[in-house]
Amino acid sequence: MTEELSRRAALRRATAAASLGLATGLLTRASPALALSPQDDLAPLKALLTAERNAIKTYDAAVSVLDAATPADPLFPFQGIVKAIALHFRQQHTEHAERLARYITRLAGIDDVGEGAAQVPADFVPGIKNVIDLATNAEKAAAISYTDAQKSLVLADNAELAATIGAVESQHFVVLNLAASGFVTPPASTVNQPADALTAVAARFVPRSFAVAVDGAPGLDDETDLPFYDVTR
Repeated sequence: MTEELSRRAALRRATAAASLGLATGLLTRASPALALSPQDDLAPLKALLTAERNAIKTYDAAVSVLDAATPADPLFPFQGIVKAIALHFRQQHTEHAERLARYITRLAGIDDVGEGAAQVPADFVPGIKNVIDLATNAEKAAAISYTDAQKSLVLADNAELAATIGAVESQHFVVLNLAASGFVTPPASTVNQPADALTAVAARFVPRSFAVAVDGAPGLDDETDLPFYDVTR
């Protein structure tokens, strides 16, 4: 065999070995995914359900602080709209929890995470601004948790649920963070108004509980009463 033929033979053997190694590597990396079961979604879904119920309790505690606010609080004129938004976001968290519990049941899982607990620091200083900051922190953590959860969910339906809820948690965070940072203030028409008179106004802040329609609940893609703006006029 000539030197040139020897080099070609060696190259073919090296190429074949590399191809075999690549194929083996792909099979090895794929095998953990093949071993996953829909039941593996139960743990992350339960963790999200726990977080949602904690959020509900946290908003309950926040509303109690708002109810106890006095005119000495610099933001007292906005007490009503802040409370109305807190109640609106709390209701959306309730809807999130209901959907998560339903999906857990569909996996033959058990809703055993409890009612949740308010996530309020022991040294929390009551005040309307601190309520806004507390809620902002909670929604930021929720947005991160839902994004992380999507990485480990096996079933597409469960990942979709996490995505559509997580997008709303991000909307909550943006609204609250803008208020906490002082970039936006509520409309003048809301000043010194009680929360129950501002329910409709508050509902315009994050108008859907889900980013896209899921399990019978409307999302931003439902244009029945939330169409895209007409920019052709």
